[in-house]
Amino acid sequence: MEHQQRKYQVINEQVVLFDEEYYLRVFRLPIESLAVDQRTELFDQLYAFEHHDVQLEIDVSEEHLGVWYLQLLVPHMLTLPEAAIRRMDAGIQVLEAYLSASRIKVSELSLRGEQIYQYVKRYNPHLIITS
Repeated sequence: MEHQQRKYQVINEQVVLFDEEYYLRVFRLPIESLAVDQRTELFDQLYAFEHHDVQLEIDVSEEHLGVWYLQLLVPHMLTLPEAAIRRMDAGIQVLEAYLSASRIKVSELSLRGEQIYQYVKRYNPHLIITS
């Protein structure tokens, strides 16, 4: 059985290009202090978030550990790394304003360097680092 290999390219300390498909930035969102109804409300808020510059995905796979991960994505096609970073920065500002009632500063929760790699590798064990 052949394993699917995915490509991983570092753009900067916080942004990577995943499989030549999406620029990716990941945020670790601690939720252990939230009651179940607060988590539900926050999830619904995040799920409803829309912005023309970015896509937002919610990973609840470690909810039992009191953590969610937010993935901010920008499609790679016809987008240079600098433009993707600008789009992500704009998306983060809008997301933080959108979540202001929750007092969540997403930008302060960003995974960096090796943390991003380990997060992506969890789901893609045959990850190939490219330059």
